[in-house]
Amino acid sequence: MRVGSWIVVLAFLAAGCAGGSGERASKPAAATHAQKQTPARVAKPRVRGVGRSVRAAKPSRPKKSTSKKPVSRVAKPKPRQREPQRALPWQADGTSLVAHVRVRRLAVYRAPGSRRAALTLGRRDPNGTQRAFLVRGARGDWVHVYLPTRPNGSEGWVRRHTVRMYTNGYRLVVRLRAHRLALWRGSRLLASYPVAVGTRSTPTPRGLYYVVELLRPSDPKGSYGPFSFGLSAHSNVLKRFAGGDGRVGLHGTNQPGLIGSDVSHGCIRLRNGAIRRLARILPLGTPVYIRA
Repeated sequence: MRVGSWIVVLAFLAAGCAGGSGERASKPAAATHAQKQTPARVAKPRVRGVGRSVRAAKPSRPKKSTSKKPVSRVAKPKPRQREPQRALPWQADGTSLVAHVRVRRLAVYRAPGSRRAALTLGRRDPNGTQRAFLVRGARGDWVHVYLPTRPNGSEGWVRRHTVRMYTNGYRLVVRLRAHRLALWRGSRLLASYPVAVGTRSTPTPRGLYYVVELLRPSDPKGSYGPFSFGLSAHSNVLKRFAGGDGRVGLHGTNQPGLIGSDVSHGCIRLRNGAIRRLARILPLGTPVYIRA
């Protein structure tokens, strides 16, 4: 089954990186991504994944001395900080499920069977992009989805008949300290690209997100390069940026010399050749796992 064009025109990009400002978009680009419809059965997500206290030995009592010496204390070692466990939505073969909204107004619930909706979303977002969700799992007539809203990591439940389910073989894994982005298709690593990420004061948020939209800036030689993906992630520091709500982007750059460093407001920058390749192949809902 083929999914139609989903690149949109946007007056201002929702989030930008250091050295860039909001740019006006030009004509929408055409991009078609083939996806297969999934069977009704949804596999349960897999979850990916202490130190021992040190006691100070009692000092020996000094001989022939009436004065008491202070006993030095040995500080307990701090436990190593580990990334919180996250449910990764792709299955053993590397594929994930994506839900496209098929109704005009979609009710999102906090739990299966809830009587009142916690959130209502349109079939298309304010920029005209087809609304899609990365799927975490399912239970009977309900589908558990990741939401593109604040706070990061928000989830909800929708009724199965309100969405169409598709399979997606692609996923991205970003390693912040290594400044690398890995492109996977199924169990095969297709490519690895160097990236620039957020600064210490405006860090790129870690977690599990997905592709929400694809934008084409008016100036392909500008700060955002020829294409910019909008992710479901939002900056944990900037509530507003470049006319938007601080959404994190994955885009090209006009400063390739800064790739491999921490320079952005939270966005992930790639060289323009890499972002052009991703723009040709990645469908809506593609998982983007950002880790340390």
